[in-house]
Amino acid sequence: MTYPHANPLKERVAAGEAACGIYVQMDSVDAVEIAAAAGLDYVILDEEHGAPSGARTTALIRAAQACGIVPIVRVADQDRTALRRAVEAGAAGIYVPDVRSADQARQAVAAVKFGHRTAGAGRGACPSVRAARHGAVPWPDYTAWNDRYVQLTVLIESREGLRALDEILAVPGVDAVALGRFDLAHELGLNGDRYGAAMEAVFAQFLAQVSAAGMPWFARVAPGPQEHMREAYARLRRQGACMFTLGSDRELLLKSFRGALAPMQPSA
Repeated sequence: MTYPHANPLKERVAAGEAACGIYVQMDSVDAVEIAAAAGLDYVILDEEHGAPSGARTTALIRAAQACGIVPIVRVADQDRTALRRAVEAGAAGIYVPDVRSADQARQAVAAVKFGHRTAGAGRGACPSVRAARHGAVPWPDYTAWNDRYVQLTVLIESREGLRALDEILAVPGVDAVALGRFDLAHELGLNGDRYGAAMEAVFAQFLAQVSAAGMPWFARVAPGPQEHMREAYARLRRQGACMFTLGSDRELLLKSFRGALAPMQPSA
């Protein structure tokens, strides 16, 4: 293969090393560059709940590649064209929201990876896409790189998805999984309490199934006091997590601004 670069995130995961990143929900090249400057390993460009989409997502991917941080795109939905366009724009990872069945997982894999085409579900093919350097990379090299290095992650965000988890994890071409705690807490009527006892029970079952399947998984470390984050990271690392998302640019900015303002506020 002459395609020149690997996917550092997939390589770190394969080596059992940890990687850290954030969601980028603002349409901000600066946010991507700052994440890289801070030493983070990846950014998840959030088309589902954030501002990026279309050509602006491509611009953020370019920024990530220019400053050496891995660009992952959380697509807005499971539409095959949306999945394909994110990969063709140069995303090194795809986050697929709200996967509820093995069939949905297979459809996502077929939309992202050439080697997993199925009748009526394969992705389109164009030799001049940006990810193939507009046609400069030989097509066999590009398709081999795509299938080897683009990381496909499925998000489990519903009771239906949890019931089908074992079948989803067994789908060839799925590279990683994440638990959508907030969506699940909402569906379970927990009023957004994603870290209470009820959700911890859900997480324990999720963890048991993911561990049994040997599937890499993304964990969330909630922004907060450094000691609490350090403890959460160590616990999740012991439980087998290797990818840690530390909140979103919006969330971290709000926390930072509040922290800067706090010394100027009247004492309680």
